[in-house]
Parts: sequence; structure tokens; C-alpha cells
Amino acid sequence: MKRLTLFALFFFAFGLFSADVLAQQKLSKVVTDASRWDGIDFTAPAVCTGTPEQCAVKMLTELNIEVGASPDFSVYQLGKVNEKSVTVVFVSRLVEDDESVLGKLYRLEFSKADVEDTSFTLEGVGQMFQCMEGPIGWRKTACQ
Repeated sequence: MKRLTLFALFFFAFGLFSADVLAQQKLSKVVTDASRWDGIDFTAPAVCTGTPEQCAVKMLTELNIEVGASPDFSVYQLGKVNEKSVTVVFVSRLVEDDESVLGKLYRLEFSKADVEDTSFTLEGVGQMFQCMEGPIGWRKTACQ
């Protein structure tokens, strides 16, 4: 009985690990590949404690980037990457003060030392644009 329990526990743990790896592989490259974004230079601000959405707004505000009154969020927990727990947050907003830009999408990559840690460190920021004219969809280059 003890062997059966150990075998079942091992099988369960292996299944969880495999599911996590498969989930990361199924994520779009827009989520996992920061090179697809127009990078924004920044000096690492202080560590942020809160939800990923709260930290995204705080970091963008510290970078003097307007997020509007009601931005939309998408949060992706990537899990362990290079010994850190990585979370990617997308913040999108409609642009009302630029006739060439319909919307802006920001990608913030946060890391934590451990999954249980509640403080996030900003690792990277990128942006994409949705233009009024030209091809439909998000693009890395600014609108003309």
C-alpha cells in the first residue's frame, strides 16, 4: 500500500509539472517573446507590492505613461523562468488625443523571487500600437 501511495504521489507531481510546461508552450509568442515589442527604456523603479494589475499601473505611472481612466488588463503567470517566477501583464487603452493611433498596448514583465512572494520587480516594458490607417492589428512600429 505504501508503494502504491508513493507511486500515485509521484505520478500526480509529474502530471502537474508536465501540465505547467505544456501550458507555457501553448502561450502565444506575443506573451513569451519580448523582442516582438517596441522596448521602452527604464531605470528599474522600486519593488511593487500588490496585485499584478496594481503594479502595472504603478510602474507605468512612474514611467510617465498615461494608462487612462479604465485600462484593460490581461495577466499571464509564466511560472519559473531563469530561477524567477515570471508574470506578464498587458495593459491596453484607447487613445483619444492622437488621430493616427486607435489604441496602445503595453507589456510589462514582472519577476518574483518565489511564487509565494508578494512583491514584483519590473524586468521589461514594451509597447504596441493599433493605428487608424494601414494594416489591421497590433504593430511594433509607431503609427504615421
